[in-house]
Amino acid sequence: MKRKRLSTIERVVVLVLALAALAGGLYFARKSGANPDVYGNDFNVYYRAARETIAGRDPYQHALGEWTPYIYPPLLAELLAPLALSPLPVAAYLWFLISAASIAAAAWMAARMVSVEREGAPPDQQATEPTLWRGAVAACAVAIVLRFVLDTFNLGQVNGVVAALAVAHIYLYARDRKTLSAVALVLAASIKLTPALLLVYHIAKLRLKFAIACASLLVGVTALSVLPFGPRGPEVFQTFWRRTVRNEQGYDLAYSGNQSLRGAVARLILRSRGDAPYVDEARQPGELATVLISIALLGVAVLAAVRTQSEAAAAAPFFCCLVLLSPLSWKAHYVILILPIAHMLYLAKTWAKGRLVIVATLVAAFALFNLTSPKVIGLAAAEWADEHSLVFAGALLVFVACAASNRLLGLR
Repeated sequence: MKRKRLSTIERVVVLVLALAALAGGLYFARKSGANPDVYGNDFNVYYRAARETIAGRDPYQHALGEWTPYIYPPLLAELLAPLALSPLPVAAYLWFLISAASIAAAAWMAARMVSVEREGAPPDQQATEPTLWRGAVAACAVAIVLRFVLDTFNLGQVNGVVAALAVAHIYLYARDRKTLSAVALVLAASIKLTPALLLVYHIAKLRLKFAIACASLLVGVTALSVLPFGPRGPEVFQTFWRRTVRNEQGYDLAYSGNQSLRGAVARLILRSRGDAPYVDEARQPGELATVLISIALLGVAVLAAVRTQSEAAAAAPFFCCLVLLSPLSWKAHYVILILPIAHMLYLAKTWAKGRLVIVATLVAAFALFNLTSPKVIGLAAAEWADEHSLVFAGALLVFVACAASNRLLGLR
């Protein structure tokens, strides 16, 4: 009877969330506007790129504006071609539903990976606790990165889809579904390059054959994605590489919106030197201090991964690295932290000695992520927070907590 009652509650919750998503789509889809030739948000850029691909042109030729070009690999534009056959408002609405479903799926998969049944609990609690626990973990993980989730929806970005694919990669691998796991990783890395960093995770775990297979599949999918452009395929890929990887688009990486390690270091140097010539250097994706710190952080992540057999625990520091080590990480990119935060919520429940530190870290991360929003503290204070890399600091706290707990516990 209790289980039946719980199932009814679960159905009601799912129905309410689904209705909320359907209604929310009407609000967020309007951000794209109705004119595909005018920039409304980033989905307009994807939509234009997809329409260019349908027309037989490459997605990099005709940008909506000088500072709103398409900067992703060709595959995203090709995958969105079916949406681009619809009018912009319809496509934007469907895109929101895809993004919302992706965030929900990422949170649920992360919660399932970290949830465990309580040993010795009565049979009725054994049956119900995992579902209740997973729901609570998923909801709390989304709540802690809520600002970034809303930014993703508001800007029509692809971060939710990438997060879901990256989490699915670890989730499927943990269930020994390695082929689907590899496909999820390749799709994620073919949309945004940063998930390819998870190849280092598998190398650290001595899964060399799997890492080589994923890398080979990634190369193959990338090659297939430029085939539709015929002889111009290599040139199309070079355009992407120059524009995005080498930052020939000219983004100022010291800009306060960039909450990556590269952005934090660039702003520190700019404040300490105070000279205009550094502005040109700040457009370079890498510089010595950033590279050295990145190697150190990646080394810590590798050591933490080697220490534990739990997939969620071992991968958590690497998920933090996806935004910390990328040369350009807008705040909305931080939805990828759903997995490490779900892992920390697990630790808050199961690790009695470290509970206080873990809870304090989660509270600090929530404050640094959400309370630094201009809608909470005002524009001037929010700009100060970004200038001082407070969102980056929150992610760094999560990284340190995940890595340190792995080293201390050797979680199995």
